[in-house]
Amino acid sequence: MAEKIAFFDFDDTLCRGDSILPFLLYSVRRGYAPATQVLRALWGYVRWRINPSRATSAKNLTLSYIRGRTRGELDALSRDFFRDRLEKRFFPQGRQELERLRGEGFRVVVVSASTEVYMRLLPDYLPVDDVIATRCPTDDQGRYTGEIGENCKGDEKPRRIRAWLDAQGLTPDWPACRAYGDSLSDAPMLELTGHPVLVDPKPALSARLPDAERVRWH
Repeated sequence: MAEKIAFFDFDDTLCRGDSILPFLLYSVRRGYAPATQVLRALWGYVRWRINPSRATSAKNLTLSYIRGRTRGELDALSRDFFRDRLEKRFFPQGRQELERLRGEGFRVVVVSASTEVYMRLLPDYLPVDDVIATRCPTDDQGRYTGEIGENCKGDEKPRRIRAWLDAQGLTPDWPACRAYGDSLSDAPMLELTGHPVLVDPKPALSARLPDAERVRWH
């Protein structure tokens, strides 16, 4: 049986603003990263702004401090990060939409360029069924390698979604599926479904999908 699935971007769609820099700053405050890590992140950001193809490299520079940390260590930090920082930034209308869709039988999946270091815990804080995020590999001892997988953004989102569908053995009812995003990089994901929804969209996304539904959550 074909599944109804709703795909959501995270930053500026379900949560106000970016989340990776706040996670780094929180890590510095808690002693998980040196203060110099902020300078590395800023250098990565500058390189990315000059050349957008360096997004994965920028994340590598931002998160290199996780190398050698166990998943358990960073899970504990991430739970505190959600409690102290992110939960207060969730859009109430976004939470209501998640609850409504699940009540109507949709499977709800967040597809985010943010790192899975903390995003993997999102189902503990919002009513979502699964999370697809930028990968952060671990070694055989469960320690993060410090390397970052392909940035889960733009065309990578449909690729990761299709891989996830195959892994779950799911067949989507694409005309009935929905997708929510705020920026042009979400367009490839939005265009997969029969019902794209633009959440306080940036002008470039509005121009690309002029007939899509729009909602205001900010």
